Parts: sequence; structure tokens; C-alpha cells
Amino acid sequence: MKKLILALTTALLVTIACGASATPIPTFDPGTIQTAIFSTAWAALNQTQTANPPTNTPIPADTLVATNLPPLPDTPLPTLVLPPTTIPSTANSLLFTFLNVGQGDATLIQMSDGKTVLIDGGESDSGIVSQLQALGVQRIDLMIATHPHSDHIGGLVPVLQNFPVSKVVTSGQSHTTSVYEHFLDGIASAQAEYIEVKRGDVISLSGVNFQVLNPPNFNNPDLNENSVVLQFKVGQTTFLMMGDSGADTEASLISAGLLQKIDILKIGHHASTTGSTLAFLNLLQPTIALYSAGINNQYGHPAPLTIASLTSVIATVYGTDKNGVISIQVDQNGYTINASQGLVTAPLALPTAIIPILPILPPAGTGALEIVSITSPISKGANATLTAQTSPSASCSITVYYKSGPSQAAGLEPKTASPAGLVSWTWKVGAKTTSGNWPIEVTCNNIIKETTFMVQ
Repeated sequence: MKKLILALTTALLVTIACGASATPIPTFDPGTIQTAIFSTAWAALNQTQTANPPTNTPIPADTLVATNLPPLPDTPLPTLVLPPTTIPSTANSLLFTFLNVGQGDATLIQMSDGKTVLIDGGESDSGIVSQLQALGVQRIDLMIATHPHSDHIGGLVPVLQNFPVSKVVTSGQSHTTSVYEHFLDGIASAQAEYIEVKRGDVISLSGVNFQVLNPPNFNNPDLNENSVVLQFKVGQTTFLMMGDSGADTEASLISAGLLQKIDILKIGHHASTTGSTLAFLNLLQPTIALYSAGINNQYGHPAPLTIASLTSVIATVYGTDKNGVISIQVDQNGYTINASQGLVTAPLALPTAIIPILPILPPAGTGALEIVSITSPISKGANATLTAQTSPSASCSITVYYKSGPSQAAGLEPKTASPAGLVSWTWKVGAKTTSGNWPIEVTCNNIIKETTFMVQ
């Protein structure tokens, strides 16, 4: 394993020495955030709606020595039902299939020229090989592993063993598990080109540019927060794929000014409570939101609070536990969604504990200051996030007051608002913080705005 990691590190240093370049991501203008109307029910989920990769040096095949492990079993799903779809035949179109791999993630993208992209693969026994074969896949041109947890890379091992794979993209994040070692062995055996990406890189295939928004670095110890986050556009339809990232990544993307209004959101971390903050969703205003979760899974995914947040921004939510395989056919004019099974029609009341702040925000450049959202109530030991809208590039500071006085928590340092006028802070509420409502003061260009949040 040490030799393997050394080989990967050497390849990366060679890449830097050779002057690998990445196309920078333009700064998006998310525009005016509109007031969201809370919904008390899930939307009808069967509604049909229309609406140069980084120049990295591939790891030579002889530096990754496979251990000749026997092929991992690919257990087919008990019943494989696919929605009615057709492979795209016109230029600038694609078929996006959100596969049903139980408690894991897997997404297949089939281009009009026959090229294929596979993002994650579920667990090793997810049955992904059978699903790919049923969809007519014969090879994988681009495989992307968002992060090295087994419910995302486990199923990629039998894919590497059963299909020709041209390129494998990761963030370079390693993990000390046998599943991760099998994944690296599979890359070596398949003789696939290995590429590491970070924020600012662009992966191009068949005229589609996959912009890498995360990770900017590996400072976060949480592997989920280091997930590869991808944004891409086909015709008028914009996708955002969040991997397993959560609130920390969302705050980073907001602060960096990398977000824009999108059409289709792949929800982070199986729609758990770790992400999908109101500040994040208010910026995106997604029309469609997708999550992947196992039926009656032990983690309680999707979290009712997260679904409530999504419906509050009027997003239609699809999940593999309710809808099975979900396909989206996209062309220059819009998109059409089909699901293989199930509807969710039972109303889901918004929990009274959620306290969103959704004002009609002032136009950029007016010098005004408004609080967009604040995490409240919040448990001790959890991360809180506050997002504000002000003038572009305004100098801003925040003070959080507790019983003992102003908080000194990391993450509350002065910041500069993004070109869109957004500024966000994320900090940890101490485990010994006194319960109660505590005041917060935000100052941007000498304009002061006060609010409160509740610590439970």
C-alpha cells in the first residue's frame, strides 16, 4: 500500500512539474434570491417535465501492481426495472440515469456520440454491472469516484473488472480500507488512465464540460466534505452533483461565489441532515432534486428536515428508495424525467423547529445588508452557518454572543463578500455552550444587522 501511495504521489509531482493547467471556473451571478413559499406536501414525483481535462500525467501501468484478487461478485437486483428511455441520437444531448444501488450512489451519463460517464458505483454487491448491461453499456470512457467511501467506490471494482475503462478521475484522497485498495488494484488491472482533480479543473468529454467545484484542498478531516463536486450544462439544463458533501462544502461554495441557479441537483449525502442548508438551496433554487437511499435504511435517509427544506424552495424531489431507477433525457430544448416505479404523494408537514429567514433581498450595490439564513435551532457540538447578502466585495465581520461573552470559535473571522454580494460563516457551537437564544451581530461596510439563534 505504501508503494502504491508513493507511486500516486510521484505521478502527481510529475504532473505539477510538467505544468499541468486547468481552465478556471467563471464566477457565476446567482441573481436575486426570490422569496420561497413553504410547501406542505411532496410534489407528484411522476410528473414529466421539459424544461480539456486537466493535463495530468497518467500513472504508468507498471507502477500499480494488481494483487490478482478474484473478481468481486456483482449481485443483481431482485427486480431490475428500467424506465422507458432511448439512447440520445442528436448532437448536444445526453441520457442521465440515476441508478438504484440501494444505500449508495451511482450515476450513468450516456452521450449522443456513444461515450459514457459513470459517477460512483454503490457498494461492491450493488448489482451495478447488471444495470449497466441492461442499459446497453459496453465500455466506460470516464469513471469518476467522488470520494473513497465503500458505498461509492465498492461497485466501481466489478465495473473495472467487467468493462473496458479509459479514464478514472478522483480527488486524490486516499483511505485506509481494503475496498480502497481493491479500487486502486482495479484501476491498475484495467490499465486506465488515472487523473486527480481539484477546484478549478474542467473535465471535457463529448462537448460537455464538467466543472470541478470541490475540493479546494484536504484541510477538512471529513472525507465526505472532500467529495468531488461537479457542475455541468447541456443546452439550457444545468446539473450540480454534490457527492456526499455537506454544510461545510456548501458554505465554501457560497463564500467562493461559485454557485448559480440550477435545474437539477443531486443532493449531498443521501439527503441526510448534514447538508442542504437553506442558504445553499436559496441560491440554487433547483427545480428537480435527486437523492439515493436504500429502502428502510438504518440511517433514516432521507431526513424529513432535508426534504422539508427542499420543498420549501419548490423543488420536486425524486429518490431511488421511492422511485427506483430515475432517468433524465436532456437536449437543447430542455429535459424529460421518467422513473421506473413508485410515487410519493403523502403530505410531509414542515417541522416547526425550522426557522428560515427568506427575505426579498436588496439589489446588489445598494449598500443594504440582509441576513439570508441562520441555522436555528442547533444542537451543542454542531456546526452553525449564517449567510448574508450585501454589496459586492463588502468588508464584513460577525460577532456571536454567548453567556460567557463573544465567541472565539474558528470560522468567525472577517470576510469579504463575493462578487454577488454574498458572505457566509460556519462555526462550531461548543459542547458546553449554555442553551438559549443568543444574539448575532453582522457588520458589512459599517452597516449593522442583528439576529438571534437558538442553542438547544
